[in-house]
Amino acid sequence: GQYTTPENAAQPEGDGRADPEEAASRPYVMRVGIAAALFMVGTLAMGGYSTLGSALRTTSPKIVIGGKMMSLPSIPSDYGRDVKVCSRQRKYEIREHFREPIKMGMVGTKAGMTTYFDQETGEAHPVTVIALEAGNQVAQVKTKETDGYDAVQVAYKQCRDRTITWPERQHLRKHGNLPAMKHLREFKISDVSGFEPGQQLKAEDLFEIGDFVDVAGTSVGKGFQGSVRRWGMKRGPMTHGSKSHRQHGSIGCSATPSRVYKGLKMAGNMGNERVTVKKLPIMALSDDENYIVVRGSVPGKKGTIVEVRPTKIVGVHC
Repeated sequence: GQYTTPENAAQPEGDGRADPEEAASRPYVMRVGIAAALFMVGTLAMGGYSTLGSALRTTSPKIVIGGKMMSLPSIPSDYGRDVKVCSRQRKYEIREHFREPIKMGMVGTKAGMTTYFDQETGEAHPVTVIALEAGNQVAQVKTKETDGYDAVQVAYKQCRDRTITWPERQHLRKHGNLPAMKHLREFKISDVSGFEPGQQLKAEDLFEIGDFVDVAGTSVGKGFQGSVRRWGMKRGPMTHGSKSHRQHGSIGCSATPSRVYKGLKMAGNMGNERVTVKKLPIMALSDDENYIVVRGSVPGKKGTIVEVRPTKIVGVHC
């Protein structure tokens, strides 16, 4: 048979050189690819996936290269995400349609702690009784259109007219025609359509036995305390002539930087601050006797005003 040699191999048509128009168009293709990559990287750096998705959905970006109008590659219309980032966890993105709604809560008064015996298992649970005094009525409903955010304002603990200021009294009359209430609290929720001024909140409508709640209130004030009790620091030796038993010790460097760093843990006022205890299960509740019983301790002493709301988990609700 006849073997193929370089002499008898099929030769390409023409003189063997590349087409001038094809060779001239290659730089344009490379420039288009580089421009598209830079555009996407820059958009991601400035605004993230949401900005990129909205930009490519609303407009058809184009660029002029070498006198030619070139269209940049597009992405599907459902790729862009409406991202809302929680202030406490900014590096995690939460999709809007995956977020669970934030539900309504109510206000109560810490009545004290006791022991709850489970009749089935015989276990003894330390519980806190939260009394529901006169009040827990909707004073105002705030919406994004009127106030910029959705929230329900609740008035709690009925009192005499002269014990509150005149602007507060008129505020309660204007929105819900309510009697004088000593405390106003706001609950930011996802949907405010089911609430109206003057509405009475019921514990059995908002909670069920077994639900987890967050209880927020003002902790017991301890006054001015040292660093050992306030921050749990270790004490010095108590014997062998030690002169430093419960003292703070060094508070900074000498020559450099010749000052005390901000935020240094030292002696000072302890307690009397807002504290939230999360994920407390509800053991019992009643609207007839006006109480909610939760397992565990809540901030404050007897008579402290506390806010009870369904547990809000970062990454799930916000």
